[in-house]
Amino acid sequence: MKIGIRIPAAGPRAATENIVTAARWAEALGFHSIWVSDHVVLPERVDSAYPYDPAGRWPYAADTPWLDPLLALGFAASAAPSVALGTSVLVAPLRHPVLLAKQVSTLDFLSGGRVILGLGAGWMEEEFGLVGAPFARRGARALEMVALMRALWTGDSVDFAGEFYRAQGCRMHPRPVQARIPVLWGGHSEAALRRVVQSGDGWHPTQLDLDRLAEGVARLRALCAEHGRDFGTVSVIARPSGVYALDRRAHERHVELGIDHVVIDPPLDGPDLSRFRAELERVATLCSLTPRAHDQGTEQRRQA
Repeated sequence: MKIGIRIPAAGPRAATENIVTAARWAEALGFHSIWVSDHVVLPERVDSAYPYDPAGRWPYAADTPWLDPLLALGFAASAAPSVALGTSVLVAPLRHPVLLAKQVSTLDFLSGGRVILGLGAGWMEEEFGLVGAPFARRGARALEMVALMRALWTGDSVDFAGEFYRAQGCRMHPRPVQARIPVLWGGHSEAALRRVVQSGDGWHPTQLDLDRLAEGVARLRALCAEHGRDFGTVSVIARPSGVYALDRRAHERHVELGIDHVVIDPPLDGPDLSRFRAELERVATLCSLTPRAHDQGTEQRRQA
């Protein structure tokens, strides 16, 4: 099982030195991946129901620092050249798919093929309004975005005419290093699970307890069977995000459920990153991760 960490690219610890330090610690301790979250602009007032709070309340003030996820990962990629780079999750319909395809392919190209693209349809209607993106039918638009981006990533001539987007007689180069950038869908609704089956390489549930995670895996397996999709082609990348600790019992349950990858959120409170570091060490020991030295993984992958 692969283990990743969320690095401090949002919140009061979002800073150059913390991103570099966290990424290098992850690499040195044997973690597989580093992850960042996404918001473009935060409104002063949020009336939309936050799906990860029982009362539906969004807990962050509008002046909370939130770095652009792809730029933050590009910065971290240079500091730690052997870890995978994930978004948990990027709100796809806030952006235009051609521009997003270019940014993602550039990150994959420059990092030597390390991108894991976690996407979501979004929930904060106010944020959509601030960037001038329609909130209605955002899930359908997100699906079409992925189809167009995958066409662009081939490097072949694209003639795409969808319901929402068109791109004809064009090519995008350089191509990503990966033959297929893995696309994960976040969320745990029926619609989110259907997006996974329809166009995803994986499911990235966040803030589900172990029982709800098990229910989601079972439902995803059933949907795959219903639509003729081999469940073995779908990765499950869980992120507990404080709902439960990654302890021995949880680790064993993940193995039982066939979870492929777990992303932890180390604590960012206190005057420094000492508790963050302690949690990395605890999880590395629990999961028997293999420490490794800072290497030139990007260049090695380019020459492979």
